[in-house]
Amino acid sequence: MSTLAPGKLHQTIESVLHGLREDLLRDTARLIQFQTVSGGNPEQERLYREQIPACFDWLKELAEGMGFTFRQWDNWVAEIEWAAEGGNGSGSPPVFGIASHIDVVTPAGKWTHPPFSGEIVDGIMYGRGMQDDKGPLMQALYGLYAARKAGVKLPCTVRVIIGTQEETGDWTEIAHYLKQRPAPDYAFTPDADFPLIIGEKGMCNVEFKAKWPRVAPHPETGMEFVSFTGGSRANIVPDTAEVILRFPVESKSEVMKELVRETTRFTVEQPGSNVTLVPNNEEDSEAQGYYEALATFLGKAAHSSTPDKGHNALADALRFFADIETLPETVQAFVQFLAVIAAETDGSSLRIDSTHEFVGDTTAVLTVLDIGPEGGKALVNVRPTMGQDGPTVMEKAREAAGAFGRLTGLEVEVSRTGNGVEAIYLDPDQPAIGDFLGSLRKAYELVVGERCEQVAIGGTTYAKAFPNCCAFGPVLPGVDEALAHQADEHMAVDSIMRNALIYGLSAALMANGLEAKG
Repeated sequence: MSTLAPGKLHQTIESVLHGLREDLLRDTARLIQFQTVSGGNPEQERLYREQIPACFDWLKELAEGMGFTFRQWDNWVAEIEWAAEGGNGSGSPPVFGIASHIDVVTPAGKWTHPPFSGEIVDGIMYGRGMQDDKGPLMQALYGLYAARKAGVKLPCTVRVIIGTQEETGDWTEIAHYLKQRPAPDYAFTPDADFPLIIGEKGMCNVEFKAKWPRVAPHPETGMEFVSFTGGSRANIVPDTAEVILRFPVESKSEVMKELVRETTRFTVEQPGSNVTLVPNNEEDSEAQGYYEALATFLGKAAHSSTPDKGHNALADALRFFADIETLPETVQAFVQFLAVIAAETDGSSLRIDSTHEFVGDTTAVLTVLDIGPEGGKALVNVRPTMGQDGPTVMEKAREAAGAFGRLTGLEVEVSRTGNGVEAIYLDPDQPAIGDFLGSLRKAYELVVGERCEQVAIGGTTYAKAFPNCCAFGPVLPGVDEALAHQADEHMAVDSIMRNALIYGLSAALMANGLEAKG
């Protein structure tokens, strides 16, 4: 069957997938329902540790029911294998990988559908992981299943690799996997956009940290600074920032009047900003002689690799408090330093702005902030382009912090957190790589009916974890809204079926190409 013409393969696999439609939707919803938030709060972490083994057990039953082999190592990483069924006369069969992950980010923001339900409304399935990366995992698995049911016999082995720490940026589970199994010869990860992503920017998380003596109440107003916080993860544009101020009850009227006047001015002058002021008191706090005000800045969450698709609430909050003399002097200085960094997303304030003709521009986004009465720290997520490495980014960041310290006397420590990765480029002019990419391009073009361009992105995927790996789907620009890490993450049922067909047909076309050479 695998020697059929590509058009016939397309029709045959599509017909089989049509019969599997309800199974695919049911099983996608079930996978969404596992609450596998990695790197979350303590309750999310407890659920994560409970649900990863349960999720693997369920995937094992599903994969073996399809006739595939399931393996997992230490409830940390797993694979689903479709072993080679035919030879190509070249010795050991090559291995193609599909690298995916079942961990997800916190379902932040305002959801109108339950984030762990897989609910379908008006032909759209909602849930955290629908695009990143549970939905695509099921699309790839069902695409392979449909190809197998259609009679395709692979002269290569396909392994669907399932990680559990992708969203943390740690990827130690993949390192563990590669100690158990050799890396695939070629691979793709369904964890970005279509058409074909052969270049990715790097990633480097830079932390700025400062300490100061505990700040005393303002000598005239009695105001005390309590906290300035925002953001939850390095790779999410923060949609909320909060500042808490405390002051004597007798100053309440005057201080609140001033804060209301300033926030009103700010929202008028800064389009898109959203600020609210509410009490943050315990019931008896005023009886104890003080009042707390909570200033909340609202934005829009987005993946930090595409900051233009979100609205950074922290950038608004920093800009606001940098311009008014409300915070203690040391806090104000740190805020002003960070406000400059947060005001732009190209890294120019750190002198790391750079561009590459194919891969694009460096981005730098302040994503996490935590300031208290005795110090603070901020995390900037940098995506360096080709030709710019992590050590260079760190050197420039330290230079910027040093210059600020000499100017203000406030020492700011700079460190790198997490495992950084460098930019990558998969050269399509290398013959074997070109053949692999050609199968993916042909499948895309047959299903979508458009030319499959080769592009680069600012995101970081498992393409950086394996040799000869690219990102391929699941979001089709112009058809699907990119909602990874955003509220109401979803995918249309038609897009789910489209992707399953692309991935199944890709495997079949790889078999065709290899048999033609055998």
